[in-house]
Amino acid sequence: MRPLLLLPMLILPLAGCDAFWGPFAAANVASLTTTGRAVPDLFVSAVTGKDCSIAHLDAGEKRYCRRDPLPPVEAVCTRSLGSVDCWDGPPPGMPPQRPLGDAPPVPAQPPEPWPLQSL
Repeated sequence: MRPLLLLPMLILPLAGCDAFWGPFAAANVASLTTTGRAVPDLFVSAVTGKDCSIAHLDAGEKRYCRRDPLPPVEAVCTRSLGSVDCWDGPPPGMPPQRPLGDAPPVPAQPPEPWPLQSL
């Protein structure tokens, strides 16, 4: 009979756990809506230097952490004889060719007009 009386006394301190975890749950919700990661995910990502998120496992991936993808290489297009050539990196050849979107350099001084009286 005595253990049955102690059981409610043991459950009573557990009621305070909700108040303790409430701010952490609010921080997780705020973190998930702004960064897409929970607070523990942000901590693990900062320590490992990888992209760690529980959402990766939820999406069906096999890993909790994955490396950040490399930024895509920007294509460089140059003029060729009658066409345009595009390269994944710097175009080969010396001297280096000017990219297609570049304008010619602007002179420091405007050119002097042709004298009309010498005609």
